[in-house]
Amino acid sequence: MKSIGKCLELYIRKAKDHAILMEKERAEFENGKRHLANIMGWPPEMKIGQEEVDRAVEYLFPSGLTCERARPVMKPPEDIMVKFNKFSFDDEGRPSDHLFFTLRPRFYGLLSDIGLKTQRLNNYHDERLLKGLPLSEDKGELNLTGSMWLLKDDLAKKLSERLSDDMYAQLLLAFENLASLPLAHLEKGFIMEYRTGLSGGSKPELFGPGVPAVKLDAENNIRFAVGIGKVKSTRVTAKVSDAGTGLYTVNDLPLSGFQALVSRENFIAPLIITGRLGKVDVAVKIEEGPGGISAVPRAARHALSLGLAALYPNTKNMLRLAGLLTQDPRRKERNKVNQPGARAKWIWKRR
Repeated sequence: MKSIGKCLELYIRKAKDHAILMEKERAEFENGKRHLANIMGWPPEMKIGQEEVDRAVEYLFPSGLTCERARPVMKPPEDIMVKFNKFSFDDEGRPSDHLFFTLRPRFYGLLSDIGLKTQRLNNYHDERLLKGLPLSEDKGELNLTGSMWLLKDDLAKKLSERLSDDMYAQLLLAFENLASLPLAHLEKGFIMEYRTGLSGGSKPELFGPGVPAVKLDAENNIRFAVGIGKVKSTRVTAKVSDAGTGLYTVNDLPLSGFQALVSRENFIAPLIITGRLGKVDVAVKIEEGPGGISAVPRAARHALSLGLAALYPNTKNMLRLAGLLTQDPRRKERNKVNQPGARAKWIWKRR
């Protein structure tokens, strides 16, 4: 019988240890689900899925934090624990991956893919030049504005391998070389897979409802857009019409019904920022919710901002920088058991 090498022996030992650890964590997770079912009063024969677990944790540990990573979770160990890199071997113990002995197979595999794509683009570029053809029939272009390469920690997590500073710099040089080629847009999908937005505002999508489509009124031949805004449980729609006279109504009533100065400022803030005050007509409708002197103006401000961004695309950037295109995700936090409020505590008296 052939003896296996030390590298393979070490891998087998680590694989066994990881399997034992995952089996232990899985047993604790299943035991925790049974305790959770007992707390929630679920019947023993009920099949508990991950959705039920998430709803129960959210109910037992309510949180007003908007960052999901800061909230308490109860996930399977496969989603929480560090992933173990598994490799396949043949009957004689030889690894199937030819990059196994590099100790960083995914890193060097990615470098090989970048090199092959770079060589293929260069060959395609030279071939079209020799034939006197245009560089590419595809008129697209690679636009890297508003994005950056993944950081070292994020890239290491994506590859599930540890990366040194030199290895990360080597990857960046290879990616920059690939992105600088004249036909780099042909590999746009591969390149953008390893890039991320510079900030939340540079992402193509918005948090909350997106910018609505511009429609045309057949009777008056006037462009208009309908934006949707939501604050807490209040949802409103704002119809913004181009070439207006400055008419602003809320449920067919003028703004005089809101006597608070802060409310009126919220209603007209997008118009002042974009310089469209008195140039468009706005009709706000309260679709759902109890309303209020604070929730309705803020929801209308968001809906109006989306409508202005649709009618006048050149104002989208200034509205985004002012924070008017982002939905407010905050909600009223429920009162806690044996407490006078959501965060308030009873006054402790010694006597």
